[in-house]
Amino acid sequence: MREALVLAALVSVAAARMAYVFSSGFEDVIGTPSETFSCEGRPYGYYADVDNDCRVFHVCLPIVGEEGEASTVAHFSFFCPNQTMFSQESLTCSNSQEAFPCQDAASIYELVNAEFGRIPDQNIDLRNE
Repeated sequence: MREALVLAALVSVAAARMAYVFSSGFEDVIGTPSETFSCEGRPYGYYADVDNDCRVFHVCLPIVGEEGEASTVAHFSFFCPNQTMFSQESLTCSNSQEAFPCQDAASIYELVNAEFGRIPDQNIDLRNE
């Protein structure tokens, strides 16, 4: 049991260190990123990185311990393909003309992430469509 706990702790520490770890060639698409975004204190969700003009986005995943307490937060970073940016409204990489304004992304972090994964409460009859 002790070995399993140690292994779980090591995995969570390793996972939490995935911030700003990108695939090769990222410099050609986004240049050298500013590493200012932090997942500390944030709930699970997707977050546009305003300091990187929303060309980078992050997934924050609180890791819960055996007692139900958040022990650490895993932080994963991704970059959008060339000529796109992360739209906080749709949680997708989009053409800049169609994306939610990057400078306003932080204002809707909570609103959009609260709806992530929620199935709309609608009574849809697919047989008549």
